[in-house]
Amino acid sequence: MAVYAATDHKITVNGTNLSSVLQSVSLDLSADEIETTAFGSGWRTRIPGLKSGSVTLNFYQDFGATSTDVTLAGLFNASGTAAYATVVVLPTSSAVSATNPSWTAVCLVSQYQPFSASVGDIATLSVTWPTTGTVTRATA
Repeated sequence: MAVYAATDHKITVNGTNLSSVLQSVSLDLSADEIETTAFGSGWRTRIPGLKSGSVTLNFYQDFGATSTDVTLAGLFNASGTAAYATVVVLPTSSAVSATNPSWTAVCLVSQYQPFSASVGDIATLSVTWPTTGTVTRATA
């Protein structure tokens, strides 16, 4: 797969495929920048530090029996380890492969906004969850 239009992403939250109620997804990964510049250097030097990430999901709200609200409200209201969600993102709905890698992140479900709309607008909601632990990329 070379350049492609993002029309067929597959996104699951705790195994529930929510692709049909998602309008966008963003997986942001970063590493702390630790400065190592010594006296006499003309340029700053740095090494990577701790890594972190976040997943942003922009949903169309749906109050159906197995869709957006049921899935997200249950995660938000959970406690302990149940308050975490495994989010898996693939470029297409095809099987995982070298050209369709999956990205898996365990996220702390730290926010949920069941209502965010004005009169006449499509009901949408957005969540940004921090990752916990390693975010993995798989090709098989």
